[in-house]
Amino acid sequence: MTRRREFVRLASGAGLAGLAGCPGRFGGGERNSGTETGTDGTATETSIEAPPPTWTTGRKFGVATVPDHGSDDPSRVWATFTRGAVTEVRFPRVDLLNLRTLEFVVVDTEAGTAWRTHEPDRTTPDGVDRSTTLATDRALVYEQAFSPAERDGWELTAEWVTDPERDALLGRIDFDGAARHEVYALARTACSQSAGADFGRRVPTAAGYELAAWDTDANDSQHVVREDGDSYEVALGLVADSGFSRASALAPDDGQALAEAGEWTNSASVEGVVDLAGRLVTGSGRAHLALGFATGRDQETARGTARAALDAGYDSAREAYVSGWKSYLGEVTVPDSVADEPDLTTQYRAAAMVLAAVEDKTSLGGGIASPSVPWGSAVGAVTPSDYGYNFVRALDRYQSFTALRAMGDIEGARRAVEYVFESQQRDDGSIPQNTFVDGRPRLRGEQLDGAALPLVMAYQLADRHGLGLDSVDYSYAQLGAVADYVVDSGPATGQERWGEESGYSPSTIAAEIAGLTCAAVLAADAGERSDALVWLATADEWARSVEDWCVTTTGADGHEPPYYMRINDDTDPDDGADLALANGGPTLDERAVVDAGFLELVRLGIRPADDPIIRNSVSVVDETIRRDTPNGPAWYRYTGDGYGEQADGSPWRSSGQGRLWPLLTGERGEYELRRGTDSGELTPRTLLSTMAAFANEGWMLPEQVWDREEPTEYDWMFGEGTGSATPLSWSMAQYVRLAHAVDAGEPVETPAVVAERFGTERDRPSLTVGEFPTTTEDSPLPVEVITDAAELLVRSKDETRRFEPDGERLTVEVPLSGSHNTVTFVAADDAGEIVDAAVAIERRTVTDRGE
Repeated sequence: MTRRREFVRLASGAGLAGLAGCPGRFGGGERNSGTETGTDGTATETSIEAPPPTWTTGRKFGVATVPDHGSDDPSRVWATFTRGAVTEVRFPRVDLLNLRTLEFVVVDTEAGTAWRTHEPDRTTPDGVDRSTTLATDRALVYEQAFSPAERDGWELTAEWVTDPERDALLGRIDFDGAARHEVYALARTACSQSAGADFGRRVPTAAGYELAAWDTDANDSQHVVREDGDSYEVALGLVADSGFSRASALAPDDGQALAEAGEWTNSASVEGVVDLAGRLVTGSGRAHLALGFATGRDQETARGTARAALDAGYDSAREAYVSGWKSYLGEVTVPDSVADEPDLTTQYRAAAMVLAAVEDKTSLGGGIASPSVPWGSAVGAVTPSDYGYNFVRALDRYQSFTALRAMGDIEGARRAVEYVFESQQRDDGSIPQNTFVDGRPRLRGEQLDGAALPLVMAYQLADRHGLGLDSVDYSYAQLGAVADYVVDSGPATGQERWGEESGYSPSTIAAEIAGLTCAAVLAADAGERSDALVWLATADEWARSVEDWCVTTTGADGHEPPYYMRINDDTDPDDGADLALANGGPTLDERAVVDAGFLELVRLGIRPADDPIIRNSVSVVDETIRRDTPNGPAWYRYTGDGYGEQADGSPWRSSGQGRLWPLLTGERGEYELRRGTDSGELTPRTLLSTMAAFANEGWMLPEQVWDREEPTEYDWMFGEGTGSATPLSWSMAQYVRLAHAVDAGEPVETPAVVAERFGTERDRPSLTVGEFPTTTEDSPLPVEVITDAAELLVRSKDETRRFEPDGERLTVEVPLSGSHNTVTFVAADDAGEIVDAAVAIERRTVTDRGE
């Protein structure tokens, strides 16, 4: 694979045309018109209507922040980049957006025409060539380049870094043009996550003008991200090193007039939806631009921060910024699988840096799923709210953890685990589907893989790196609460790994089995043998039953059984129940809904790769949801997925058609390692290159890539990223993990204890529980148990009792309390190591005690 720097004549996102087709997603847009001052100083009448404010495409080409996580005084600014603009600048947390776009407008004052660097409309080519590329593969420094396709005598480049010493974003802008050209910076604000209630101001200075914006009292809302009960009230200052020679705070229609027609307005302030415009360069020249931030609506401090950054110098900030990333990469292990190919190495380093960059600096360990708003050009930005993927999902944290650990960032991996237990875990042991970075739940769905996999994380830290409970900031009690919650709530889950459907999911059950097995080892190490045996016996029971719950023997839609289904609503996989798919998807026979989540059973060490049902299920997957792209093979999430662009390429709006997911190519690579594939297009090494080929010119791996050759007016390219979330942390982590797995010759994140436990056959002790009433007022309740085991545990709501059977039959007293009791009986044969214990389990329930 050869990665080339590429100018592409496109426009990104749904843009103006796309907005008109989706009025329900936006607030009403006010049209502004009136008398304005043109570029030649004459009065002009404008009537260019700005679209309602939205976020931007989820297709980012870069991320920037200083790698100073853990510093006592970190820089708290993050920026992302589309091909044509700086987007969604974040401060003071990675999940709090304060700017929609910062772009440039080039005006030809003689011709009365204008060019925008921002791609306004993917359906309408606008005659501008754009690129956003890494300036160096050793730091997240991005260079954006622009010129008109007809080479109309100008070229603009902008390079960006965040300031290691201050809360500021710095840009170096070089313009090569004629005397008739003027360059304006145009910022569209969204302070404190809202574009609808800002105040913008032009501030005169001795050198010209500065610009500022801050959120108003009208922005106060329960949706605004808060810390300790107080809202973030963000101000920003936009400052040029020589001052803006002309500047204005614009209403959106005025900003649109500047962007599209080069017309100019002159206003000192505006309230509501705010654009800030300042003239940087006339003719040719270099300018430096700074965007500074402050809390408390303190625009003076925000402008002062920007000025201080400029005074210290772009070159100085860039040197320190690059040095910080080089230092970080110096601790990262580059595997041999990519070391000999420069493009694969650059992709690896970019993935490693992005995984570090998306971690918050105020809540360490809280890494977000993606610094993007998927299909953001169709997502209104007026109301303060929570947007996109700017949240911490425990399942995604696990994926990032696996990469951080593999590449040698053990401290980052440790912070990820500590964050889940310290910030996300609730008192009952549950872990929300996702949270704000401060740990407050956002979506409250129950996703049991997101609870179980942190137990694997804790085990891997202890087993691989010696970071046991005496070396971390979470306790055995916290681990135990999570494990007990998984036992009590599983194996069926409220949501499977895609966060959509409830029932018996092979991928979730695989996570539960692995999590409980890992927790059992940690319990045994902590001297909590009873807990260990209960969790281990539960894992064994679910491992024995996963085919009974999740494998259809009758099939549907012509698929040859037996094979794993995506999810089963009950314990009968052959009842043909209807499954109404999320995101506007169809209602299908659940046996007809195929996905590859069962491969987690192989990766986590629960089933061998050559298991006959696994192999047949892989064949069904390839027949059903595989698509070969120009970049290599890719897979859909599942049959009938509705989470993706519409058929015409326009943004997803509650329904659409799911596209191909690059991370699934990486997961398949890990399976093929276990399978021993060493030739053809499915070798793990080939699939690693395929993953890299899915990245864009900024080396960002997307959530989804386009899945067809046929053109649409949106001009998505077959096998390349869409307007969904880019970069997706999970995709970046999967690339890193597969690269290390190729070196190791096997998946690097298979927990050793799980592979050992389920790679060995053991005879279980006998266990028979006698009559157990469903209704009783007795406590304790006498129950007869027959077992040949050396040890018997009886666990009820309030306590666990241990017995040493003398012969095969004994009567145990079971304490009961409350109206509902589940009693667990575990028989175990003595073993030196917990992983070798032979166990059997039975459960009985009293649903009514007559209280």
